[in-house]
This record gives sequence, structure tokens and C-alpha cells, in this order.
Amino acid sequence: MLRWLCLAACLYMLFGAAAAFADTVTLRTRIEASGPAVTMGDVFVGAPADVAVRAIAPSPPAGQVSSIAMQVIAAAASAAGLDFTPPAGVNAVQVVRPGGARATLPAAGGRQIADAAVRRGETVTLEYAAPGISLSMRARALEDGAVGDSVRFLNTSSNRTIEAVVTGPGAARANP
Repeated sequence: MLRWLCLAACLYMLFGAAAAFADTVTLRTRIEASGPAVTMGDVFVGAPADVAVRAIAPSPPAGQVSSIAMQVIAAAASAAGLDFTPPAGVNAVQVVRPGGARATLPAAGGRQIADAAVRRGETVTLEYAAPGISLSMRARALEDGAVGDSVRFLNTSSNRTIEAVVTGPGAARANP
């Protein structure tokens, strides 16, 4: 009996200690991919250097936005031995990949401004996706916005204002 207790205590110390040393990570508030793949370091704050370079998913094209399912992120964290608890109610995260060509236009007074992917008054294709549904509609931009910016749009059919993220020239995505 004493032998079994000793064995159980040793196993607890071995596996319990390993769990206690797992690195605790949290999701970044803004996920930006800087290369061809979204890495653990792009997604998590607190990822150790050897884990931070591991790829999770392909990154979106330069200047575009994509999303990664929370199940994929949680599985990657688990496989790397990280201590991560997905936030309640979050099914996916958006990933932005900065880049793409940007032009400058002269503004009034000779000042230079960055060219936005969406301009105020421009009609864009607005996508809305939720589990089991995907809608596409035309909307008018109420302000200028670069890729990744949150911009207000006017649904031209219902005259309702919608907040959405600019995903590219003439395109935006609204989240539920």
C-alpha cells in the first residue's frame, strides 16, 4: 500500500509540476501577420521564443483581413503546451496583414494624406457572416478608411448605419 502511495505521489509531482510550468498566454487585442503565415507570436502575448515562431495558419494577402477559428487557436496552444483559455463567446479572431500599395494625394493647403481603401461617399460591397448565414449588400461609406479600419457605412436599402471593418478597396466586413 505504501508503495502505491509513493508511486502516486511521484507521478503527481512529475505531471503536476509539468502543468505548473506551462506558459500562460493571452490573445493579442490586434492580430497582425507580418509574413506568409500567422504565428503563435502574432496571436499570443507571452508565447516563449521557441513557440512564437510556430505557424498556425496562412496569413491573408497583404492589405487584407481574414479570420481564424477559435478551435484552431486553442488546438495550436494545446499542442504547444501553452496554458490558454479561449474567451467566452468568441468563435473566431480577425487577422490583418498590413501592406499593399498606398498612394498619397495632395490635400487642401498642400498637406499629404494617405490614400484610403474606402473613401467617404463610395459604394462598397459589405459582407456580413454569422454561423449558418452569409449576406452581401451594397453600402455607402460615411467616412474614409484604410484596410483594417473600423468605418461607418449606410445600408442603402434600409438606411441603417452599420459599423464594419475595411477589408480591401471597395469592400468591408461586418461582424455579428
